[in-house]
Amino acid sequence: MDEFIKEVEEDLKRDRQLELWRKYGKYAVSLALLAVIIASAVVGWRNYQQSQRYEQGLKYAQALDLAGAEQTGAALTAFAKLAAEAGAGYAALARLQEAGLLAKAGDGAGAAAVYERVIADSGANRIFRDLALILLALSIADNADPQALTDRLAPLTAKDNPWRHSALEVTALLHLRARDEARAREIFTTLADDTTAPRNMRARASEMLASLGQGPG
Repeated sequence: MDEFIKEVEEDLKRDRQLELWRKYGKYAVSLALLAVIIASAVVGWRNYQQSQRYEQGLKYAQALDLAGAEQTGAALTAFAKLAAEAGAGYAALARLQEAGLLAKAGDGAGAAAVYERVIADSGANRIFRDLALILLALSIADNADPQALTDRLAPLTAKDNPWRHSALEVTALLHLRARDEARAREIFTTLADDTTAPRNMRARASEMLASLGQGPG
């Protein structure tokens, strides 16, 4: 009887971990996509002011308008064309937007392929290559090996990496996905206590700790 109760408790624990992943994993995806929009706006605006990039900036803005108007097919075509023709900066931004649209449309494999292309592009700015890796991890986490993704994200958790906090948050979610609740709790505690982390991320980490049965330190 004791063994039966123990098995039931373990099943319930696994179910809770998977439910937390489903709930917060999608939330993290939305926030990561928001990061793309913010990065796009900042870099796009800077480049837009340079006369030699005016045309690329205009095409990028037009593609964003198509995406905003839910004209997904036309937007995908526009971003793909811009990625093929533009310089490194706009090409990376266009591919990130293209991947985001593919993911939103349910084409996970297509989105992953585009993210991998950005990651492998030595001509792209490192900040976009790292962001592409974070978004890739989120997009394939349900089916990929959590440990393999965790290993790929490890360099991004370095203190000097601008995506450090996002990489840590995704890593914690991957540990949760792998049912390593102890390690996930440890990372969420670190984020919750880190005054350099974004306020909303610290709040999410505290909420996760509460869901896991532990408040922040």
